[in-house]
Amino acid sequence: MFQDFLVPFVAIALAEMGDKTQIAMMAMAAKYRHTFQIFIGAMAASAIVDGSAVVIGSYISRYVPRAPVSIAAAALFIGFGIFTLMKKEGRGKAPELSRSAVIAAAFMLFFVSEFGDKSQFAALLFGTQYNILLTLLGTLSAIGFLLMIMLTAGRYIGKMIDEKALRLLSGTLFIGIGILTLARLY
Repeated sequence: MFQDFLVPFVAIALAEMGDKTQIAMMAMAAKYRHTFQIFIGAMAASAIVDGSAVVIGSYISRYVPRAPVSIAAAALFIGFGIFTLMKKEGRGKAPELSRSAVIAAAFMLFFVSEFGDKSQFAALLFGTQYNILLTLLGTLSAIGFLLMIMLTAGRYIGKMIDEKALRLLSGTLFIGIGILTLARLY
């Protein structure tokens, strides 16, 4: 019974380490001060995306083609990157989004980039082999653990790098992730 939690936790944590979604969340944390709201938005999206994989299993993979989801994720990353790079420089700090806007942005970014990702497919497979509740808890715990690390790193980076360099870095990072997402399709 312990392996029903531990196997998904370890596998998902390893699969998500350095993943584009985690890096995107780190970039958001560097830009916006509402780290807790980013965490809430990302975990809500993870509960839906990865939770549905555990509960529904292979049903989703039969009816939702991977290509359109990947194209939508790439477009979202590239759009965030262009928006970040094109935004006019403010007076010192970037304008703060409301807490609900940060939650919505984190949810949308995490949801689209994680849908059809390797961790979702891993969760899907674990859902067919292990106890559904323990698999779901292991999967969400792994993602939450990594999110806390990446958000903490993002907050630290946000304090150490000036706004212009941070905007250039995060915008370029978002565009690069979008291009890599498209490249994986072909």
